[in-house]
Amino acid sequence: MRLVKFIIFIALLFSLPILSQNVYRIDLDTAIHQISEEYVVGAIQFANKENADLILLVIDTPGGYIKNVEKIQRAIIESKVPVVAFVYPSGARAASGGVFVAVASDFIAMAPGTTIGSAHPVSGLPLPVSPTNPQDPNEKQKSQDSVMLDKIVNDLNAHLRSISEIRGRNPEPIQQMVKESISLTEREALEQKVIELIAKDQNELFENLKGRTLKRFDGSETKLPSVFNDPKLINMTFRQKILSSIASPEIAFILLLLGALGLFVEFKSPGLIFPGVIGGIAILLYLLSLPLLPVNAVGVLLVLLGIVFFILEIKVVSYGILGIGGTVALIIGSLMLYRGNPLTGEGLHISFVLPVVLSFVAILAFLVYLAIKALKNPVQAGAETLIGQTAVVKEDIVPPKAGKVFVFGEYWSAISEKHISAEMKVKIVGIDGMVLKVEPLETGG
Repeated sequence: MRLVKFIIFIALLFSLPILSQNVYRIDLDTAIHQISEEYVVGAIQFANKENADLILLVIDTPGGYIKNVEKIQRAIIESKVPVVAFVYPSGARAASGGVFVAVASDFIAMAPGTTIGSAHPVSGLPLPVSPTNPQDPNEKQKSQDSVMLDKIVNDLNAHLRSISEIRGRNPEPIQQMVKESISLTEREALEQKVIELIAKDQNELFENLKGRTLKRFDGSETKLPSVFNDPKLINMTFRQKILSSIASPEIAFILLLLGALGLFVEFKSPGLIFPGVIGGIAILLYLLSLPLLPVNAVGVLLVLLGIVFFILEIKVVSYGILGIGGTVALIIGSLMLYRGNPLTGEGLHISFVLPVVLSFVAILAFLVYLAIKALKNPVQAGAETLIGQTAVVKEDIVPPKAGKVFVFGEYWSAISEKHISAEMKVKIVGIDGMVLKVEPLETGG
């Protein structure tokens, strides 16, 4: 009898659904750069070490840099754990480099209202370079940039075709994403066999993945669990979050201008401290972003030259010429500051540059005006001219110890024969080296 019960127990045990206790989620919701690559690749490696049953890669990205995209692709293809790409939530996109990441995955799903595509390389200019060859004999002579773009297109085209065919997806529309920069809705992508599923949310996705057999990149097959638990989200580290936030050309550019403005104010008015601290931190953060972005040295020099022109405007009478030159240098330098990303053309667009630079110029011009106005004020001959002036006590004067007084925008040490409290007004009656001699200011009764 016991043997029968044991056999029944074993039979029931094996008839239970396979429960997945080890599903990890990775959110690729930024542009693809060095930090997002480090995060995604590291998370995939971690999930593999944990012997995960599945990796859910949630995608919402405008794309990014080729070298970083390729490293994420390689990590997905080499992963022992199946990777499911999910373009989510509604309104999300897998654009440009996001296409390459999704196509490399074992399974692709999209939420309603999402898109995938627009993977044609562009130049460093805001406009894409045409992928078609000119038919006019007079236009057959291509520039070096155009030839290079054609090489990139052909290479990426072959790369995507190879991966698509191995993954069992229709390579034609995927290649058109590179050749013609087409973009597909979730319905179009499913109909053209670019993706495998449309799911409104994570629960519906897992419901459709239960017990499914996935064909891996090496030709082997993996059967997914029959039940999925909620996935464990692998977050970016604090360091990665900070670096990712400044790995944006726009943020880095604002940091550069903010740093220059803060240091300019601090050098103009030493002792304010706050502008110098903010400016120093901003410059350090900008320097931290340099290895993360394709910085153009000429662009940086032009931006710095523009700032120098504004500083010289204080010392040199140029009738506004230096100011105009500084503005032009800032605008041109800003547009050249970052080399265009071949996949997205990512850089600073003029629609962003103009308002930011003009706002910066307006603030800087105002500060220059104040500096010039201060220079035109009569210059006192020396410290002796302070005698007879009125000062405000900022630190109690307790004989025989000196206190602090404020006069003409400066702090001085001061002594007196009488005890004088802070915020009282005093008259300067003499100077002994760098110490003022003061007396309480007599007030009428």
